[in-house]
Amino acid sequence: EGNHHVVGTRSGPILLRLPLARTLFLRLASLVVLLFSLWNQITCGGGAEAEDCKTCGYNYKELPCWETVVGQEMYKLLLFDLLTGLAVALLIQFPRKLLCGLCPGALGRLAATQEFQVPDEVLGLIYAQTVVWVGSFFCPLLPLLNTVKFLLLFYLKKLTLFFSCSPAARTFRASTANFFFPLVLLLGLAISSVPLLYSIFLIPPSKLCGPFRGQSSIWAKIPESISSLPETAQNFLFFLGTQAFAVPLLLISSILMAYTVALANSYGRLISQLKRQRETEAQNKVFLARRAVALSSTNPAF
Repeated sequence: EGNHHVVGTRSGPILLRLPLARTLFLRLASLVVLLFSLWNQITCGGGAEAEDCKTCGYNYKELPCWETVVGQEMYKLLLFDLLTGLAVALLIQFPRKLLCGLCPGALGRLAATQEFQVPDEVLGLIYAQTVVWVGSFFCPLLPLLNTVKFLLLFYLKKLTLFFSCSPAARTFRASTANFFFPLVLLLGLAISSVPLLYSIFLIPPSKLCGPFRGQSSIWAKIPESISSLPETAQNFLFFLGTQAFAVPLLLISSILMAYTVALANSYGRLISQLKRQRETEAQNKVFLARRAVALSSTNPAF
C-alpha cells in the first residue's frame, strides 16, 4: 500500500495534466476556430467577395451589424454551455444513478456511477470566462447572464455530486495544479483580448447600428468623447497617459509584487518548518511508544 501511494503521488500530476491539456485544447481550439470564422465573414477574408468590403471596410451586405452578430454568437455559446450542463445532469447522470441502484447485476456494473472530476469543472469555468471576455463588449448583459448560469449550474452540480456521483479514485490536490490553472486562465485572457483589440482598433464599426456608427474605428470615439469633457477632466485623463504617471505606477507595482513574493516565500518556509516539526514530533511519539512497550515487556510488574 505504501509503494502504491508513492507511485500514485509521483505519477498523479502527469496523469492529471494530460487529460486536462487535451480538454483545454479542444475547448479553446473550438473557440479560436469560431472567432476565425467570424473574422473571415466580417472582413471577407481576402476572398473573391473582398470587393464588398472595400466600401465600408467590412462585409456590409451580409453583416450590416457585425457587432450584433458577434454578441449573438457568444450568447449562443453561453446558452449551449448551460443546456449541455443541464442535459448531462438530468438525462445522463441521474438516470445512470437510478439504473445502477435498480439493477445490481451486470447491467448495474455497466452503468456505474460517474466520478466528479474537479479539474474538468475548473476548465469549464475558465472556458465560460473566456467566452464572456470575448463577448462582453458586444453583449453587455453577457456577464450578468453568465452569473445566473453559474448559479444554476452550481446548485445542479452540487445536487449531482451528492446524489449521483461516486468518490474519485484519485484525490485531487490543488497543490498539483497551482501553476497550470492560472496559466490556462492567462491563455484564455490572451485568446479573448486579441480579437477584441483587433475589432476595436482595425475593423470599422457598423454604419447602420451601434453607438460607434460614423466613426473610422471604435477607438476613434474615445478621443472624441474625451474632448467633450471639462478641461480639468481632460488634463487628468491626459496625465494618466504620461510618463510622470506610468513610471511611479510601475515602480509601486514592482515593489508590491516583490513584497508579495517575499511574503509568500516566508510563509512557504514557515509551512515547511511546521511540517518538519510535525514529522519530528510524530517520530518522537513513535519512539516513546516503542520505549514504553519495551520497558513494559522487560518489567512485567511495571
